[in-house]
Amino acid sequence: MPGFNGSYTTSNPNAGIRAISSTSIADAKINIDGGENGSMRVDVPLIVNSRDVLKELDEMRDALLLLKRNVDMEAKYPRLKEIKDEYEAALSKYTTFDTLKESN
Repeated sequence: MPGFNGSYTTSNPNAGIRAISSTSIADAKINIDGGENGSMRVDVPLIVNSRDVLKELDEMRDALLLLKRNVDMEAKYPRLKEIKDEYEAALSKYTTFDTLKESN
């Protein structure tokens, strides 16, 4: 892969990547940390089979009427998660009520 300056190893080529060490693409838009608590950061659109993955996830969240979460704020203010959960439970009850009401 052009610009690839890291390495990976696998015990089974069909099982995917099993270990990665300090890997990055030359333009630093994609970084993979293969440490014990490794992570992968992609700072460019992730397109799979001509579909933008983040756009698809946003559309699914919107279709399911899920609230956008701010995990940092939830960690700082735990009551935010409680309020979100209460709202989602109430919304589910009202949605069920409306569905039953409309079916009569």
